[in-house]
Amino acid sequence: MDRRRSRTLAFDHLDARAARTEVFQDNHASQGVSRKLGYEHDGISVDARGDEAVVSDRLRLTRQKWAQRNGRAARVDGMTACRPMFGL
Repeated sequence: MDRRRSRTLAFDHLDARAARTEVFQDNHASQGVSRKLGYEHDGISVDARGDEAVVSDRLRLTRQKWAQRNGRAARVDGMTACRPMFGL
C-alpha cells in the first residue's frame, strides 16, 4: 500500500487525527515524498543502522493538513465490517 492510500484509509475511514513516520536524515527521496504529502517536523530519534547510530526525523501529518493537500480518494471496500477490529 502506498503512502497516499494508507493515509486515505487512516483519515477517511478510521478517523485518525494524525499520522507519524520516521525517516533517516540521509534518505532525501523519502524526506521529499513525506514533505510533499504534508508531513511536518515533529522531533528526532536515534536509531541503530548496522553498527552505527543514525538520527531520524520524526514527521507528523494532521487530518487538517491531509484534507488541504489530498487530491484523490482511494476506494475502500468492506470497511463497515472491519471497523470493529479497529475498535471503532
